[in-house]
Amino acid sequence: MTYPPTWSYPPDQLTRADLKTLKPKEYEQAREAGRLDQLTGAPPRPPAEGQLTRADIAHMTPHQIDAARQAGQFDQIMNGDAA
Repeated sequence: MTYPPTWSYPPDQLTRADLKTLKPKEYEQAREAGRLDQLTGAPPRPPAEGQLTRADIAHMTPHQIDAARQAGQFDQIMNGDAA
């Protein structure tokens, strides 16, 4: 699947070598912060701020669309203010 270029992984992604040095609590914190996303094959995330476009929707799962809608990232589209 291809994702919009505005999507990215959270900063400070960890490597397999990094995992060997983490304690269980550090591992859980890194997972919750999204620092394992690339390593686990999770998709990149839409921008935390700003409005998404119809082009973005075409590459999103239903869960991602719902999360972005709840975060207000489709307000412009839903109000008819964007293409």
